[in-house]
Amino acid sequence: MERDIRDVARIKDSTDVARLLELLALRTAELLNVSSLGNDLNMDRLTADRHLSILEKLFLIRILPAWHRNSAKRLIKAPKVHLCDSGLAATLADLHPEDWNAKRDRFGHLLESFVLQQLVAQAGWTDPDLRFWHYRDKDQVEVDCVITRGRKVWGVEVKAAATVTPSDGAGLRRLAEQARSDFQGGIVLYDGDTVIPLGESGFLGVPLSRLWES
Repeated sequence: MERDIRDVARIKDSTDVARLLELLALRTAELLNVSSLGNDLNMDRLTADRHLSILEKLFLIRILPAWHRNSAKRLIKAPKVHLCDSGLAATLADLHPEDWNAKRDRFGHLLESFVLQQLVAQAGWTDPDLRFWHYRDKDQVEVDCVITRGRKVWGVEVKAAATVTPSDGAGLRRLAEQARSDFQGGIVLYDGDTVIPLGESGFLGVPLSRLWES
């Protein structure tokens, strides 16, 4: 990996890029704050942006833009950053299976990044016109993954839990309100084995295993 970084960046020392990747592993599936990353690594904004671009070119990270009904606002809202390889992210973040209870939020972020990468990969060979986003509004209501084709909008939430309830669809409901007639549906992917209706919203709790079923 360090050789790839040196080749793409055309730099002799890949240490700073590797340090940035390690920090991003701790922040996968979080909003991207380049200034904060730079401050934590004692790196100026321009350098941090350049190193992020290197990691994108190497397909080590994915920058997920924010969805908004107003396309102009998409350009100013913060994107999320995801490590493309959740196994690498876990290794760099020093996460182990026995840490599940103590670091459940971190595992939840890893799962979110993993699911996003699976969806993007499947779209690549089934429907290349699909685009991927995240949703977060001023009230901090979020949807992990927003998928669009033209004006059509779908929402996907990811829960690292064995059960889901209608309250887990709160972000999807807000997304539906914003997308209006363009909204096509939403699901909550979870670690169970049964498709569950989530109240009267029309949303469904869907087992993660369905990602690999035809």
